[in-house]
Amino acid sequence: MKAPHRTMLLSLIAILVAVPAFANEADAALEKRGKLLFLQCRACHEVAVGQPHKVGPNLHGVMGREAATASGFAFSDALKAAKLRWDVATLERWLERPSAVVPGNVMAFAGVASAADRKALIAYLEVATK
Repeated sequence: MKAPHRTMLLSLIAILVAVPAFANEADAALEKRGKLLFLQCRACHEVAVGQPHKVGPNLHGVMGREAATASGFAFSDALKAAKLRWDVATLERWLERPSAVVPGNVMAFAGVASAADRKALIAYLEVATK
């Protein structure tokens, strides 16, 4: 192989090897930001298995779960009737403005205006609630 082609091939390999590391670093930074943002949520919610409900339900196992089904928590009739499933798209809408997603829910939370902050919170929840 001629030198210019070899140099180009080696450069391409270096880029391909570096891309997954960059993605993991970006994911870690997003999750770290979400953990910081979640501090405001901790007043009402836990994420660890076995922790009690607070003013809001413990969120452990929330991803993929039907809304208003966490055992031992008294959910509003509005949330029970909503028939939501907690996934990334639903959480995105919910975190933006809960009252717009389920009018009459009792969560005293106006929402998160920043799309980047919502994305970070969801990234954290995906990891922290497993």
